[in-house]
Formats: sequence, structure tokens, C-alpha cells
Amino acid sequence: MTSPKPLHGIDLIDCAQANARAGLSVATQQCGYGNNIKAFQNELQKASSEIGIHAGSLSELILDTHKVEREQEFAPDSSGRI
Repeated sequence: MTSPKPLHGIDLIDCAQANARAGLSVATQQCGYGNNIKAFQNELQKASSEIGIHAGSLSELILDTHKVEREQEFAPDSSGRI
């Protein structure tokens, strides 16, 4: 669902990640920035920086997301041993 107003902070990051595979223009629109890709990118960089993620672009954010997903998939299960 397209946000009626531009998202910021973690809400923007979540929206961008959820729509990243659809492409930059779709993510921009879905996150409430219409066709203003530059404003979307600037705000995404600001939001990422605020939470300690240093993603310079949407593609880097996608790669960071995939890296975390892979780490979760391949993380060893705890057997309860000490």
C-alpha cells in the first residue's frame, strides 16, 4: 500500500526494504515520495545513518538485507549444550 505521506526513519527503511526488489521508482512511490527519487534517496540515507546502517543506495540496503537473511538461514541451531 502506498503511503499517503513521505515516510521517515525506520518506517522508511522498512518500506524501502519491502519494495526494493520492485525497483527504485516503485519503492519511491510506495514510501510516499511520488516521483521524487532524489528526496527518497536522501531521506533513506539519513534514516540509515541514524540507526547505524551505512547504505549509500537502495541496492546496498537490499544487499544488507539479504546478508542478514542468509546469516539467519545458516546460523547453527542451539543444541542446548554449554
